[in-house]
Amino acid sequence: MADRFSAMERRSVLDRLVIGVVVILQVLPVLAVSLNGIAVEWSGSVLPEGLTMRWIDQMVADPRFFESIEHSLVISIATLALSAVVAIPAVLVAHCYLPVLDRWLAALVVLPYAVPSIVLAVGLLRLYAGNYGVVLTGTPWILIFGYVPLGASFYYVPMKSNLRGLPVTEILEAGRVAGIGDATILRRVILPSVAPALVVGFVMNFALAISEFVYANLLVGGFYPTLQILMNVLDSGSGHLLSVLIAAYFIIVWAATSILIAVTSRRRGVA
Repeated sequence: MADRFSAMERRSVLDRLVIGVVVILQVLPVLAVSLNGIAVEWSGSVLPEGLTMRWIDQMVADPRFFESIEHSLVISIATLALSAVVAIPAVLVAHCYLPVLDRWLAALVVLPYAVPSIVLAVGLLRLYAGNYGVVLTGTPWILIFGYVPLGASFYYVPMKSNLRGLPVTEILEAGRVAGIGDATILRRVILPSVAPALVVGFVMNFALAISEFVYANLLVGGFYPTLQILMNVLDSGSGHLLSVLIAAYFIIVWAATSILIAVTSRRRGVA
């Protein structure tokens, strides 16, 4: 028994050590970039020669900084909301009522990743350039509508994994016997049961919309500059300013995902 507990303790220590190493490897690049954003000069030495707020002040004084943050948040929040309205009901209905549609849906959610981004971007430009009566070029809407198909898989895959572990048919039949409508069962029982999958979908969709560059550059470019476009502009200039912008990007993503997780968890508890 003592040997068993000793082996378990050693395994626990090893697990913590591995997790600690992974966390350090993930955090170090972020810390290094942030430190470069307040460094006077950092080349040829392990540590910077000094610290300064000059680069932060210069970045904050640039009107493009807050403009790009505002644009990125608008696109990310709109994409998150629209993709949730489109994808979540589609996954639920396909899984619960239309198995044939579910098989098609499984193929469709991976299709945007099987086609090169440049091909999809050109297709979106032709679709929304007025050829079919809809003109969205130069507006954030073309970018939002382009991100929604990309984010569908972030809902489909985790939701399907959770739904496969639920006796959905039996739950719906039990609700009907009790005189409860399917819509109520889906809202009060099924959705709370797949809440972890929804959190993954929310976070991944937000991260996709705020960090994607190819679509943003090709579809809106300078008409509606985002954080990624501004990063590309600063890439050929001062590395310190770019580091400040990247650090701000990390802070925004961390804050937004923390809020999403907290709000979703609270609603799950209320439900």
